Amino acid sequence: MAEEPMENLALFKLTEEETADVIKQAGGGTVTWLRRDGHPAAAYVQTVVVDGQLYTTSTDDRGKNKAWRRDPRTAWVFDVPGKGGVTVLGRVQFESDPALKMRVYNAMADAVNLKGAPREKFIDHINTSGREVMRMIADKYVTLHTGKVGVAMVS
Repeated sequence: MAEEPMENLALFKLTEEETADVIKQAGGGTVTWLRRDGHPAAAYVQTVVVDGQLYTTSTDDRGKNKAWRRDPRTAWVFDVPGKGGVTVLGRVQFESDPALKMRVYNAMADAVNLKGAPREKFIDHINTSGREVMRMIADKYVTLHTGKVGVAMVS
């Protein structure tokens, strides 16, 4: 690898398995949208994977939800230091199925190890008529294996 120039980023791509692992381990990431005036905006959100699909939630009055209704294009960015970074390019789809929404809420509770009364309180708090669940429909993954970058520099 030391023979290759650092500009050859193909050397630093994550495998599909590594990509899925980074997204899962990150537990959250930065999501993007375009404001009405065209200015890009972003926020850190909790994300979960349910049945191999990537989800987040937010309330219907949030700017990102309004923006995604106008233009569903987005990028979601995940990072686990020493393992890698993943940028998912795609679009948001709003999900309305109550059973799916409940599965996403439970996955979010699982992600932070909530059990018993705290779990019930958390799910009651987010399971409201104004809460929306969004799924990322991925068109492309851009990855960087940060663990390999340092190795290539010292090899």
